[in-house]
Amino acid sequence: MEKIIDTLKEFGLTEYEAKIYVTLLSNQLSNGNTIAKLSGVPAPKVYGVLQKMNEKGLVFTVSGGNNGKQVRYSPLPYKELLKTKKETFMDHLEFLDDTLSEVSSNSDVDWSELFVIEGYSPSIEVVQTAVAECESELIISCWKREFDELKELLLKTHHRGVKIVTLIFDDNESDVPWVNFTHSKEGVALDRHKGEFSIVVDNKKAILLQSLDRSPHSVVSSHPVMVSTTRNYIRHDIYVNRIIHDFGRTITEYYGRNLEGLIDDF
Repeated sequence: MEKIIDTLKEFGLTEYEAKIYVTLLSNQLSNGNTIAKLSGVPAPKVYGVLQKMNEKGLVFTVSGGNNGKQVRYSPLPYKELLKTKKETFMDHLEFLDDTLSEVSSNSDVDWSELFVIEGYSPSIEVVQTAVAECESELIISCWKREFDELKELLLKTHHRGVKIVTLIFDDNESDVPWVNFTHSKEGVALDRHKGEFSIVVDNKKAILLQSLDRSPHSVVSSHPVMVSTTRNYIRHDIYVNRIIHDFGRTITEYYGRNLEGLIDDF
């Protein structure tokens, strides 16, 4: 009963109104004295509350007995009450949806999410959620450790029609049905990617994970600059590694076996 009273109060009834309404549902056509006794509302307050409830359409007066002078009260049927409250709620909801949308569109601030996830497992969970919610495109550069954790989910995502491009630093994963590249195994170049994981989702969100054991964490952002920079970073890394793969002998002759003539510049 207490929960019913509290819920009716959430719908806009006062505590006394809620108590009287529930009392009348189970004791139809009661007079003021009876309502006071059964509801727990103080007798001096009952008639004033009943008058306000009558004005709101929550109760109705019925005359009878003592030559029609005795006034009794009947509640608005509960289904009618719920219907009215539902319609009012929906009207308010539609009003707020329209007006708050307009207010939001007038904002001068171009808001975008940017936050840090501490820990390796929570970071992987954020990545998994982003992959599962992806609608059109994923581009990823990662180590085999993270790739193996995501592989089954990536396969399901690929079968949903999502375009996937991957670059794996330390393994040649050739049995995947999407476009995949392998990073050059030259020591210095590969070492610079240590602990690194990058993903861009639908060209709308970027997640950068640093999985070093001392402080694993990830940064998540939907800011256009962050997204485009990360996407270009992965793409350019793919471009360079394709060139090294296709013209390896010429490149190593010019820059050295470990590309030191290129990498050691900065």
